[in-house]
Amino acid sequence: GFYNAVVTGGLANPTPAQQAIKNSVLQSQFYEVDFSDWNVSGDITLSWTPSDTVLAYATYARSFKSGGINLNGVPTLPDNVTPNLDTATIAPEEVDHFEIGLKTRLLDNTATLNIAAFRTDIRDFQTTVVNNTVGVIRGYLANVPKVRSKGVEVDFAVRPVERLNAYVNFAWTDATYVDFPNAPLPVERSGGPAGSPQFVDASGGRLPGVSEYALSYGAEYRLPAGSGEAYAGIDGSFRSDFSSSPTPSRVLNVEGYVLTNLRAGYRARGGWEVFGWVRNAFDTEYFDFLTAAPGSTG
Repeated sequence: GFYNAVVTGGLANPTPAQQAIKNSVLQSQFYEVDFSDWNVSGDITLSWTPSDTVLAYATYARSFKSGGINLNGVPTLPDNVTPNLDTATIAPEEVDHFEIGLKTRLLDNTATLNIAAFRTDIRDFQTTVVNNTVGVIRGYLANVPKVRSKGVEVDFAVRPVERLNAYVNFAWTDATYVDFPNAPLPVERSGGPAGSPQFVDASGGRLPGVSEYALSYGAEYRLPAGSGEAYAGIDGSFRSDFSSSPTPSRVLNVEGYVLTNLRAGYRARGGWEVFGWVRNAFDTEYFDFLTAAPGSTG
């Protein structure tokens, strides 16, 4: 692939100082680069059934996410003009995943309980960063040397009587940068005076978009009525706060929130159904994510 951006306009014969000011906003850039790679992926699972109602298992999986080419402009070398071709390609992610768990049936087969513990190690994790050096105002894809996600998930579902079913799911996840020595500055530290550090060590910081705790639950009750059944249900979810920035930032964290959805309706044996629902029944106000626009002065 190749990238070619041409910037025109301004003074016909700018001085070097004037041209440097121009370049600090946006400058022409051209580069051409090749990328190719291959991989072998797969998994292996060992399982054991000590009884008819219990399955224990252990899994190892090796996975892969393709690399590629940055076609949105890249940072420059110290001369603030020459494209840094080391950032023009993105290395593939390599994933090692380990998991152990139990799948069980309980209470005379009216309930299921599944428990899993996992650990996922990712090398060359792909993420979008914003370069803070002069000459680049766009974000671009880059690789983080290593990240890790580990946690526990629990799923429980029960139907104590024919008319009622319910479920609850819980997850604890610890997702962090293991090695991220050259992370871009968080937004609250960007725009410092000349000579200020342009990178931070984000090793140990949490990954964006991942809540440490998450919970979902729901239930539905059905009642025979006429030639069918009436029903009412509820589904709820909770997630704790999470980072919304590639580099952990104290001003780009999304607070945790709870959402509740309600539904009710009627199912006829003839196949037709009428129902109504309410999403976010309690009008919870929440953010999906927060971001700082490149080039922002505030």
